[in-house]
Amino acid sequence: MEPFTTFLLIFIATLLLLTAEIEHRAVAALLAAVMTSYFGLSYGIMTPDDLIEGLHMDTVLFVAGVLILFETIGKSGLFTLAGRWIARLLGSRPRILIYMLITLVTLFSAIASNITVMLAMAEVTVEIAEAAGLSLTELTLLEALQTNVGGILLPLSSVPALIISSKTGLGFADFIRVTLPLTLILTVIALAYSKLIVKRYDKQILDELPPVTVDNPTALYRSTIIFMLFVAAAIFSDSLGLGLTLITFMFVVATFILSSMDPDEIFRSIDWGVPFFVGSFFIFVEGLERSGVLSFIASVLAPLLRTDVTAAAPLLLLICAILSAFIDNIPVVILLYPVVKNIALEAGLRPLPLYWAMIIGSNLGGGFTPFGSPPVFIAVRILEKWGKEVGFGRFLKISAPLVLAQVASSMVYIAILTLEKLV
Repeated sequence: MEPFTTFLLIFIATLLLLTAEIEHRAVAALLAAVMTSYFGLSYGIMTPDDLIEGLHMDTVLFVAGVLILFETIGKSGLFTLAGRWIARLLGSRPRILIYMLITLVTLFSAIASNITVMLAMAEVTVEIAEAAGLSLTELTLLEALQTNVGGILLPLSSVPALIISSKTGLGFADFIRVTLPLTLILTVIALAYSKLIVKRYDKQILDELPPVTVDNPTALYRSTIIFMLFVAAAIFSDSLGLGLTLITFMFVVATFILSSMDPDEIFRSIDWGVPFFVGSFFIFVEGLERSGVLSFIASVLAPLLRTDVTAAAPLLLLICAILSAFIDNIPVVILLYPVVKNIALEAGLRPLPLYWAMIIGSNLGGGFTPFGSPPVFIAVRILEKWGKEVGFGRFLKISAPLVLAQVASSMVYIAILTLEKLV
């Protein structure tokens, strides 16, 4: 059997495993990496050095370090504290309270793992919804969808953003310039939509909420300050002459030494499947490239993207959004990045608009289905735990109008930026 056929079969099998969720995504990626290594070496199209290089260890370590910092900020209680404090402050104004919760989730998701944010804010949302008489299902799902929006704001806000920024050199200033206005637009759309679907029933002020307290004030203050310093250092990494991975682990060490938090507890809470998945999938994609499968995928996508980049970027955003509704956005980005890069080079297109389209589309698309992104899935499970059944039909009824509006707005936005050559 030719290498192309073998790797094409591995590719199809891996996508089926990821889509059907028969195995954990990290296990599926590890299996693909092992098969890639075996057949790549057997066919002579890869060497042991190629496997090590294909792992992209610098990116994998960067992702792992950011996850550690995300987990410490989540464990410090910052999100719960902020949510309860705002709830008590705005309890007599439920509509503004709803707006603030949605805005908070968006901002928190920009500086922390969206899974951590969803888990922390869901607890607060349940308390607030019960105390203020707000419709819990709609509010929780809106928050989950907004975690995807927060994922486009900074290069560390989501794994797709981390991967593309580490490969292309896009920095904090680039994200602030390009995605901050879009994040504001998408959040305004979500706030307007919340007014239509989040209902309020007769209820008194939020007297039922627990008092605003912190279990470990030292951990909260120190971890928050350390994280803010990390963000500042990452923004000015070029001026400092240090790589992002080195900066990340410098602050990981500082967090463990100064925050008084238990490292074992942090390590136990981290989703280690993410760095394992990223590294394994990088090896898998390296095999797909050397076997010619990526060239085949490029030949399928090329007719769609080999147009004016003003049309190609919005179309790629839509493609990424649709794929991310059924497959985790991490493999979507890792798989499409080399394909899009090669198409841009061959067709003479400016690649930056396409990279931004991938970041935006892969993040927003997870809201199309209840299993498209981890925070949305977590939100559905939390609602089920509280006796709020969310079937596929009801989920689509709540989420589809908002996600469609946000994806369509993003397509127009990226087209305008591309036309004006602002990206």
